This record gives sequence, C-alpha cells and structure tokens, in this order.
Amino acid sequence: MGESRAYRLKESEPLPEAVARAARGRIDRAIDELLGNTGSTPVEAVHEARKDLKKLRALLRLTRGELGGRTFARENACLRDAARELAGARDSDVMLETLDGLANLPAGEGWELRKRIQAHRAQNGDGGDREAAARSAVAILKEARRRVDDWPLERDSFGALGKGLERSYRRGRRDFDAAMERPTVESLHAWRKRVKDLWYHHTLLRSVWPPVMEAAGREAHELSDRLGQDHDLALLAAWVEENGGAGPGFSEAVAQRRAELQAEAFVLGGRVYAEKPKAFTKRVKGLWAAREAAARRGVPHTG
Repeated sequence: MGESRAYRLKESEPLPEAVARAARGRIDRAIDELLGNTGSTPVEAVHEARKDLKKLRALLRLTRGELGGRTFARENACLRDAARELAGARDSDVMLETLDGLANLPAGEGWELRKRIQAHRAQNGDGGDREAAARSAVAILKEARRRVDDWPLERDSFGALGKGLERSYRRGRRDFDAAMERPTVESLHAWRKRVKDLWYHHTLLRSVWPPVMEAAGREAHELSDRLGQDHDLALLAAWVEENGGAGPGFSEAVAQRRAELQAEAFVLGGRVYAEKPKAFTKRVKGLWAAREAAARRGVPHTG
C-alpha cells in the first residue's frame, strides 16, 4: 500500500509526518490528474489539479509559523506559478459552466454567447495550451515534492499551527470587513481566498473534534461557494463586455444573481467570522488539548 493521500492531520501520527504526508498527497494527486492517470477528462483534470494546489497552499499557510518565512515564501511562489500555468486553460471552461447556470437569461442570448465563447476557445488553441500547461505544472510539482523532506517541521504540537491559523483567520476577517464596506470584484475575490483557506484548515484539523470542525467547515465551504459563483459571473460579464457585449437580458440576469449571492455571502460571513482571531485560535487550541488529554487517558476518539 502506498502512502495515504488523505488531506487530514491524523491524530495517530506525529504532526511533522502528517504535514509532510498531506503535502505529498496533494502533489501526487495533482500530478496524476495532469498526467491522465485518473478517469478525469482533460477539463476535469485541470480543475481537480487546481483544487489540489489551493489545498496545498492552505496547508503552507497553516504551518507558516513552523516553516519559517523563507521556506514558506519559496514553496508558496512555486505553487502559485504552477497554478498560473493552469489558469488560462480553465478560463473558457468556467465561463461556459457559469453561462449554463445563469437563470432568467433569454434563450437566444445564451445560445449566442455560448457560440462566441466556444469560438474563442477554439481560436486560442485551448486543447494544446491545456496539454502544454499540464506538462509545465507537472515539472514544477515534481521539484516541489522533492523539497518536502527538507521542510523544517519539528514541533509535534499545536504550537506549530497556531500562528498560521490565527494569521489566516485574521486576514479573512479583515477582508470580510473590506468587502462589506466596498464590495468590488477585487475585494470579494480577496476575501474568497481566505475563506477557502479557512475551509481547508477545518478539513485538516477535523480530528480535534470531528462534529464541530465538520460543521464549521461546511459553513466556510458554503460561503466560498457563494463568493466563487459571484466571481465567475463577474469574470464572464467582463469577458462579454470586452468581446462584443450582449443584450440587456444578460446584464440584468448577472446583476440580479450577483446581488443574491453577495447578500447570502455577507450573512454567512457574519457567522463564520463572528469570533475575534485570538479567541478563535484559543478555542481550536483548547479542542486540540482536549483531544490529547483524551488520548492520554485511553479514551477512543474518532479522527
């Protein structure tokens, strides 16, 4: 049996080993997708690999205090480069999916826009670009995997995670406030990145108390989904504007749906970021300590 690829810090293994295992698991999974070693279509493979890269960068942010500034900056930049290689190949796919999900759009307008996006994809050689991007990303990821063994992971305690967890939550709360005050495409997208980190951090820390961490993770996931849909609509609208425009039905449908999504996101955001950063981190640290105390007493714990 190969090494587990579970995206979770299991209580049954020392934290340094768990972090390295989770990192290698995301890298291996992304490489398998991009090399065609799964049942995914080329479109699905790029999508899945990009998700793995986001999860891996969230892991880096969680362990930033342990990794140190130099290692974190190097690995984060490397993974950002790999993600950028895949971004262009994903754009047209996202636009088509977003268009398909847009309600209240006159049928004629939807059909016309779909033809234009497909023509754009064909004209820009999307298939070849996708393969070239995948090859480049795989090369970057293979180098990154070799460096995981050299990551400075030492502490087998919450101390290795606390600083990164609090920093990420603080940034998310700050970006929530900024988006509430001025809900631009840029501010909402910046907030969404931090929400995704929070979702993935709850996934990684599931074992500290599964029911609690899963519930909080679902809230963050729902919030990320609303913000993601809003961002995709904004990008679609911008592309349409830059490439010939569309009828009033399209603009009205986009504006209505974006208003709905943002209203839902701000309600969810108020719940997800209700705590202050230090209080949030202290609570998670307390759950970690309770889990360790239970383990010392030999009490079974589901993780």
